[in-house]
Amino acid sequence: MENKNTEINKLLIKISKESLQNYKIVDFWEADTTAIGIQIDEILIYVSTFNYDKAHKYNVIIEEYDTGKLIDEEKESSYDELVETINNL
Repeated sequence: MENKNTEINKLLIKISKESLQNYKIVDFWEADTTAIGIQIDEILIYVSTFNYDKAHKYNVIIEEYDTGKLIDEEKESSYDELVETINNL
């Protein structure tokens, strides 16, 4: 994505190569160049690369898409953990 940082774009390329189904990339945070959303049905996974260069992990929050109700609090996830989360939804 043009307005996102390098780490978000790398993440999007890696995700596109996975055999994941029924997900859609959404961007409600145009001003935040370190964040992107992954929508799966009625679930939104907020992914941030804000500290990625230090921790090599993504900050992930899971919430209901329509209401914003928190499903899972913010946590650090590796790429493999993020893919597992997507697959388990």
